[in-house]
This record gives sequence, C-alpha cells and structure tokens, in this order.
Amino acid sequence: MMFKRSLSHLDKLPKAQVAEWLGGIDTIICSSDGVLWQENDPIEGSVEAFNAIKAKGKRGLIATNDCSLTTSDLVQKAKCLGFQIQDQDMLSSAGSITSYLTDRKFKKKVLVLGGDGICKELQKEGFCSVVNNQRPDGRSRFNYAKTLVLDPDVGAVLVARDDAMEVNQLLVACNYLQNPKILFLATCTDGFLTFGKRRIPDAGTVAASIQVIVNRMPTVLGKPNPRMLGKLLESGEIKPERTLVIGNSLKADIGFANICGFHSLLVGQDNGALEQAEKIQKEEDEKKMKLVPDTFLSSLAPFLEYLCTEVKPDQKIDKKAQEINAGTAKPQKKTENK
Repeated sequence: MMFKRSLSHLDKLPKAQVAEWLGGIDTIICSSDGVLWQENDPIEGSVEAFNAIKAKGKRGLIATNDCSLTTSDLVQKAKCLGFQIQDQDMLSSAGSITSYLTDRKFKKKVLVLGGDGICKELQKEGFCSVVNNQRPDGRSRFNYAKTLVLDPDVGAVLVARDDAMEVNQLLVACNYLQNPKILFLATCTDGFLTFGKRRIPDAGTVAASIQVIVNRMPTVLGKPNPRMLGKLLESGEIKPERTLVIGNSLKADIGFANICGFHSLLVGQDNGALEQAEKIQKEEDEKKMKLVPDTFLSSLAPFLEYLCTEVKPDQKIDKKAQEINAGTAKPQKKTENK
C-alpha cells in the first residue's frame, strides 16, 4: 500500500503523484471536530473539499465520536454548515452504542454520563437512559457516598462527552461499576478536544478516571472500533484497500484506519498529533507504529486541489519511484563479489 505508515507530507510530493494515489480511493471517511468543523463553524476550505469528494464520483462519509447530538441532528448540523451529506453517510458513536446494546439484547437501564444527544438516541432505539443530575448541595463527598442508593435496574454505565460534568456524577458511576455485571461503556478514549490553541477535556478523560478507580477497562464503541462502520465492511459496500480515513486524532482516527486496513491522512497542527507521530516513527516501536499515519496535511483545504488534479499518462509515476518519494522503499541487499 502506497505511503503505508510513512507520514508523508503531501504538500512536499508532486501533485500528480498524490492525485494518482487518490485515483485509487473510492470512499473517504472524514472526522468532524477539528477536521470539518470547529464547534459550530466550518473550518476554512473543508466544505469545498468534502463536497468535491462526491463531485469526483467518490463516496464521502463523516465518522464522529461526538454524541452531544443525535445522529439525525448531526446530519442536520452538517447540512446547515454546507456539507452535502445524506443520513446514511453519517457514522456516529451513538449509533454504534445502540447497535451494540441491541445485539446484546440489553433490557436494563443505562446510566449516562453525557449530554442530551446520547440520551435521545438511546430512547429513540427503545433503551431506558438515566442521568444523575444532582449538583453539590453542601454535603461532603463522604456523606454523599454514604447515603447513595443504587438502582438495581441499571445494567450499564456509559461515558460520553459531557460539558457539565460534576464530581458527584463520577462518584455515582464508580459505585455502580463496583458490580462486575454492569457494563462499562465509552464513546471514545480521546482525552481532549482542541479549540485553536486551547484544549478541552473529552469523554476519554472521564473514562480514564473511572478506569483507575474501579480497575476496569471500558468497552470503547466509537472510533477506533470498527463497529462504527455498521455493515459497510462485511457487506463489501466499502473496500479497505480503496478507503481513506481523514482525521486529527492518532488513537481515534489513525488507529481506526489501521485496524480496518484503510489508508490514512492526518490533518491539523494544533493538537500535538504530528509531533507525537514523528516521535513514534523515530522510536520504531512496532506496537505504537499503528498510530503513525500514511500521510499528512496541515488542513483539509489543499485536499481539494489534489482531488481536482488530472493525471496525464506521461505524469504517472512508477511504483518504485512512489516508494522512494514516500520513504517506504526497502533497502536493497548488497551483493558480495566472489
């Protein structure tokens, strides 16, 4: 596979070479936050680049771990921002979670550490969600824990993005999870979101805190879990060797691409992912190499130009030259003169 885990900077390669590579891609899966939009504003050049995917006869999907909105509301948000997308083109962690619970024939209540979006998605699919909205009332955490009454009908604790997280909610979740029969679920392991140069704690931070307290690993149902794709892979609707993931998170996006056998493109420079990938590449740690992306761009804006570049027959680059430019060519063995 061209560029495999080489962290090739596309802006340093001939446009014809990049365009030829993209010619072998049928499906492009984009992350949302930090790639297509930042909160409620599209990132410069992202709308044009994403819409060009479809215009060029390829399929464009959005895969997000954000479940602050329902899947249908995420589609509406994308459309309002100018992205040309249909309902079936939005892959969300909320959808992955309800699919997982359905497959398990789950009938109990779900304690949610998250916003309204995931609660509505659960209710829409017939699951009962409960949220502990109690705020500090002057009692110490010790007194709060002492008087805590646990609902025997709760069968799962779900950690999602919650912009109004309170310590009491964390306390309640941890005490439910003392029971090993209660499922420990999480939308993602992402520790933070970026907003310009600022960092905002994400669901992964909360999940990691609970993990330390209860000594249990959560089942992560958002990216990098292939369950996010639903039936797209097993049905053959998308082919791994012809699918590209574009994202800004090494764990969620690049890890997702490598697990599924997809091509990968890391975008963005504000969250430290590029520096982290370069460090892993230098250390040559095989276990961590799955987090090294194939390619890199500072933003999605230049991607439009590569999509629209026509490759002429005399511009095609042979495979050996591609490997050399990408830095993936294997060194030739020296032959000894006898």
